[in-house]
Amino acid sequence: MILNGIMRVVCSKKMRFGALLTLESQNAGEPAPNEPAARFASVAISGGQMAFAGLRAAFFAESDRWFLWMPVLTGLGIALYFAAPAEPPLWLAGVVLGIAGVVLYAARGAQRASLALAAAILFCILLGFAAATLRTVLTAAPVLQSQWSGTLTGRLVQSEVSNKGGLTLTIAPLTMQRLTAGEMPARVRLSMRLKNVEVTPGQTLRLRARLMPPPDPVEPAGFDFARQVWFLRIGGVGFAYSAPELVAPPPDDLTTRIAGLRSFITARVRNTIGGPAGAVAAALITGEKRAIPEKTVVDLRRAGLSHVLSISGLHMVLFAGSLFWLLRASLAASSYLALRYPIKKWAAVVALGGATFYLAISGAGVATQRAYVMIGLMFIAILLDRPAISMRNVALAALIVLLWQPESLLSASFHMSFAAVVALIAFYETHFVQELLAPNREAKHSRWLTPLRYAGRHFLGIAFTTAVAGFATGAYSAFHFNNIEPYSMVGNLGALPLVSFIVMPAALVALLLMPFGLDGPALWVMGQGIDTMLAVAHFVSTIEGAEGLVASAPMIALTLVTFGGLWMALWRRRWRFFGVLPIVMGLMFWSSGTKPALLIDRDGKLVALRGADDTLRLSSARPAYTAEAWLRHDGDLRVPKEAASREFRSCDVLGCIMHAEGNILVALPTSLDALRDDCTRADVIVTSIGLPRTLRRDCKSRLVIDRFDLWRNGATAFTIPAGEASNPENWKRQTAREMRGDRPWVRKPTPRKKAKTATQ
Repeated sequence: MILNGIMRVVCSKKMRFGALLTLESQNAGEPAPNEPAARFASVAISGGQMAFAGLRAAFFAESDRWFLWMPVLTGLGIALYFAAPAEPPLWLAGVVLGIAGVVLYAARGAQRASLALAAAILFCILLGFAAATLRTVLTAAPVLQSQWSGTLTGRLVQSEVSNKGGLTLTIAPLTMQRLTAGEMPARVRLSMRLKNVEVTPGQTLRLRARLMPPPDPVEPAGFDFARQVWFLRIGGVGFAYSAPELVAPPPDDLTTRIAGLRSFITARVRNTIGGPAGAVAAALITGEKRAIPEKTVVDLRRAGLSHVLSISGLHMVLFAGSLFWLLRASLAASSYLALRYPIKKWAAVVALGGATFYLAISGAGVATQRAYVMIGLMFIAILLDRPAISMRNVALAALIVLLWQPESLLSASFHMSFAAVVALIAFYETHFVQELLAPNREAKHSRWLTPLRYAGRHFLGIAFTTAVAGFATGAYSAFHFNNIEPYSMVGNLGALPLVSFIVMPAALVALLLMPFGLDGPALWVMGQGIDTMLAVAHFVSTIEGAEGLVASAPMIALTLVTFGGLWMALWRRRWRFFGVLPIVMGLMFWSSGTKPALLIDRDGKLVALRGADDTLRLSSARPAYTAEAWLRHDGDLRVPKEAASREFRSCDVLGCIMHAEGNILVALPTSLDALRDDCTRADVIVTSIGLPRTLRRDCKSRLVIDRFDLWRNGATAFTIPAGEASNPENWKRQTAREMRGDRPWVRKPTPRKKAKTATQ
């Protein structure tokens, strides 16, 4: 439409080139000059005016879709909050939001709709900003500022069995040695290697533990674990020295009963089915995934089936949807009830209750909460005689989640779940797909062909769904996990029918029969379905090239891809195809980020140099988590041991020597004597010990990073500007502290009362 408008401008008799030039020459009092520049400028101005008019007409023609952009604008406000370099005061966010509300109220009767629209846009953005600010204030809790060891007494909030038989405990401390009530974290997370330890959520336990502050990112733009657990009110992580001692039994309240029921169901499912299938079955019902063997997790990831382990939209729909269908079908068997009563609404009420129960026993994870909100709106829509599945319901669910938990905007599960749902609804809303499906709905087949037709449509639906959802979530998987699964469609085609028709229906039947002790056969069926699914995942994972890695992308790339995808999905007219442009731009920016030439971890114990072949060379294979993260973010499939080959470095008991671009010598001393020696010959020094002031002053190295620098700045990365490879002092530095800003979840580098240097 916009292009047609521009063409009308160019070809219109009233707006010909000659007429435009004649009009301009008359205004100037001179004969019309035959100047191409003036001609082009006139046409460009007229074309721009008509293009703007076309955009404006298209925008107002889709006023019924404006509401769909409300969660997008609210999310923009949340993103601005988290991008702020310092924590904004709550009162300021509230005042600004209040002013925006007054402006919106005053503009409601404005004659120009654009004024009211601008006020609404501003209000939505500030609403997200204020919601995120308020959420941070409400979840604020003390965080450990240094390492702590001692006896801890607290109430057990959650326990999970790891794949090696140990426990992961989340405890709400009541007392901690040497810490006052104002210094104790609200919750801590502990790992325990002891096996066969039985604990029940709600119990008060005493144990000896070692706790540390939540770790900082392993690189400047890396995943911020401390920010994530801040909103879970976890202020310390570590491990237990001793077995827990029971101090008091759990209280008899609803929370404890739900936690106990969840633990009982987890143990029963895992023990009845057994093996990896039992661990996967427990994860599908109660959300406890730590017991799943690592090999099984890798197979599922390579086959594009990692989403099966997350209790989100798929499982909630299959569980509550199966319950809805089962109850409605049972009621429809009675013609008396079917003809006289709203059995569909009855089934929706019961299914909503079943979804609530499933939410409770699944641990109510963030992804599960979002799925519950979405399916709850679907059942409420049925009760109100509205379309159950629509883009408005998804937008409303997204808005509720963003206002309830603004931090979820940063999570991969939020991105991938809503991207998949929005893309699928937009795909099936298109006129082409509706015309494609219409003949199938109206066609009549014999009773012999009906099962084949139904099976064919189901597999075709899985293929379409997998393709659309995979395309929509591919960018987010690559951004968050640096991962791509080329054979995900094969894995989903083989596994999703099992999950839809065997695994989740059997799980529903097992939960219904479990109170009577008759769940054994249903769990056996569920286990057989999961075993087959795991066999499919293993087969797909063994195909050559089943897993690929891509290097980390800059945020601008994901932002452009997201905006383009939303533009195409939320609008319905042809102008939505303009969304292809930002998507293409985002993909062009994907690999445009400058890779660091030197990476230093937050403790100075691991260093990576980029070689002439553009790969990272590690000073060591440990810490393994940091080394693996660096390689994965670089799109490198090597394991840390390969990247830390001896050919890249020369090490002895005093430290290591590595060579960087421009024949720069990088030294990694581990003692003060080695540091003094390296100061006379190394160009760059990276050490985990602190330099005394006199040695720092006399050191001849052009770049020195010691323990005090890392203590202040965290993980550090250097990039080499053009022509500066031989001048380390001119390398561009980026630190984790600089990227994170002055936020509540960022530990302040406060000096100790008695600082010790390497000379003491």
